Amino acid sequence: MATFARDIRPLFRERDVEEMRYAFDLGAYEDVKANAEEIHRRVADGSMPCDVAWPDDRVALLRRWIDEGAPA
Repeated sequence: MATFARDIRPLFRERDVEEMRYAFDLGAYEDVKANAEEIHRRVADGSMPCDVAWPDDRVALLRRWIDEGAPA
């Protein structure tokens, strides 16, 4: 089972955290959990992060974490 602290938080670079702070805090479990579907939609369509699309395995890991109930 994926966890936020071990598996999901490391996916977000500090640059990503800073650039998205206006909308939500990618470094904070509660913010990511609350916005998980939107975050997933954006990384899946390549609109986040702004400079490079995530590889499929990262997108799949985020989806799995959401589907498993977004454990901390």
